[in-house]
Parts: sequence; structure tokens; C-alpha cells
Amino acid sequence: MRLGELVELAGGRWVPRLPEGRVVYAPPTLVEPGVDGGAATRAYFAGLAAVDFAEEGTAWLPAGRVLGDGNVLSADGELLARDVAPDFGKSFEQHWLLQRDWVRPPRKLPGGVVAVAVSHLGQTYAHWLLDEMPRLLALQATGDLARASVVLAHAGTALAGVAHRRLGIEGQVVAAGRSTHFEAGPLRVPSYVGRPGFPRLEGVAALRDFAAGLGRDARGRGEKIYVSRAGARRRRVVGEEALRAALEARGFVTVRLEECDWAEQIAIFQKAREVVAPHGAGLANLVFCAPGTRVLELFARDYVNPCYWRLAALGGLDYRPVVAEGLGELREERTAKGTDIAVEVGAVLAAVAG
Repeated sequence: MRLGELVELAGGRWVPRLPEGRVVYAPPTLVEPGVDGGAATRAYFAGLAAVDFAEEGTAWLPAGRVLGDGNVLSADGELLARDVAPDFGKSFEQHWLLQRDWVRPPRKLPGGVVAVAVSHLGQTYAHWLLDEMPRLLALQATGDLARASVVLAHAGTALAGVAHRRLGIEGQVVAAGRSTHFEAGPLRVPSYVGRPGFPRLEGVAALRDFAAGLGRDARGRGEKIYVSRAGARRRRVVGEEALRAALEARGFVTVRLEECDWAEQIAIFQKAREVVAPHGAGLANLVFCAPGTRVLELFARDYVNPCYWRLAALGGLDYRPVVAEGLGELREERTAKGTDIAVEVGAVLAAVAG
């Protein structure tokens, strides 16, 4: 069931935030057509351009449970609010929670309002920034964050600490994860702003406003940046040395985001006007780019995840996918998400110049 239905059954209150509606993401720019004239890339993105959203809001539950990283249950633990319990690439029947024969007994949280913002995979930067932070900002906008004695969120990183202080959280931040199980009441549970991988303009605008001052005094890296994944364990660029040399000859500066604090990352993307990067979590920072910024995202052919295209479309960016050559269909094959990326340097340079 949906979060709103759980509210009704529990005798709680639903506070609307955004009405239901359809979003159609603007198509990407195709400059380097490839061997098939760009037909496969064009068709792939066109088929993913429209999404329908249900009404969004905040649930006021008299009592409930939170299992794992954001799965909201009824007070007796029998009902699951499916729209705030995603399990990527899985049907409801395959949800990890339904495969468990046993879960640990719940831990009772102290009295007072408990605000629930913790989001699935929020321990990773992209999901924390694009899924969890908009929920925290929604709680702040309604005043529920200020009223909360406990906030369930991902914690323990420097950037989370910066964000929580800037949000003015006065209650206790309790870290939730895959193995935690809490019961409490009353709960304040915001729906996602959009859905994971499907942002809405309101969430993008809220993040930009929140971070506007954070990058102001930090050092950027110039207007042309190449984001390297050389230090990553997967999804590296094959032959990156040649690509880096070609881009640097055209004025690009190579950055490794894992070496930057959050303010620096924000500043780098705020000040950039051209961004070239393989698909990866660092591209969540596109939310901070100025409209018109040119973005080239590099993909392996069997793992073309469109999440950052949607983000770029809402931000008014000039988004250009560069996909490894081939004649097969483009796919988002979950088992291939770690595949290294082999793109032609010429194709990248053509997209930069076009």
C-alpha cells in the first residue's frame, strides 16, 4: 500500500505537498550519431522521457515502525508503505524485506515526534543528496524538523554533519541502516520528492537554494572539468590517459571528487560550464550547475542509466550522452552496472565541440 493509505488505516493525517502530475524530461542533445545514425540512443531516451507522479506529502502517523533504511511499517509491523520502501530493480514480490524469515525485535525510540528521512541506499552520495536531502528539506519546510526530538537519517559522514547543522536540526540524529528496526510514535514521514532516479523540479530547486551559500567561498577548478573515476573500483574509463590528454589540451581540468570536501564539490559544479564524466555518483552534483552548462556523460552500452539526464533536463543543462559504439540495443542491465566504459576519444571531442 501507499503511505497515504497507511495514514488512513492508522487514523493519522496526510499533509499534501505536491499534486499528482506528469513530467516529461527534455530530450538530450545528440551530436555524435554513431554507426546507426543515433537511432538507438534517440529511441532509448525518448522511451524514458515521461513519468507520472502520485500526490506527495507528509504522513503524520500516531505510531509506527521503521525497518532498515527507510521501510515504514504499521505499528504492528504487518503493513508496508511501498512507495517509501524502494528496492531497485525488484518487483514488490521480490522486495528484500519479504524474503526475510526473521527480523530483529524493534528498539523503542524515546518519546516525542520522530521525523523519518532515511532513504534507501542513502549511504551512497547520490542517493543521500537526491533522495534523502529533499525529504529533510520537506520536513524543514513544514516545521516538522524543528519539532522532532529524533531524526532518523544517514549520519556519520562529514557532509551529513554539514547538512544537518545547516538544517538547524536540534533533535537527536539516529542513524538507520539495513539491520536497524525502530518503533516510535508519533512519526512524521515525508514521501519522496519524485522517486529515486526520477527527480521533480521542486526537489532540484530546494537543493539549489539550500546549497547556494555553501560553495561560495570554496575553490572551483575552472569552467571546464573532467571528472575521473580512476580511483574507483568499477565503471572506470578504458584508456582514460588518452582521453584526459585530449581534454586537457582543450583547457579541461581533471578532478577527483573523492579528494574534495562537500563545499568544494558544490563550488566545482557551480562554476563549471562544461562537464565531461563517466556515469557515477559524482554527477549528482549536476543539481548545482547553472542552466546552460554543457554535460557529457559517458556510458557503456549495456548500462545506460538515465537518472542524471533527468536531473540535467530539470536544471536546463545541455546534456549530451556519449555511448560506447555498437549495433546492439542500449540497456540498463543491473548486472552490468560495474562495467568499465570504452568510448572513442573522437566521439567525446565531437560532442564537446558540437
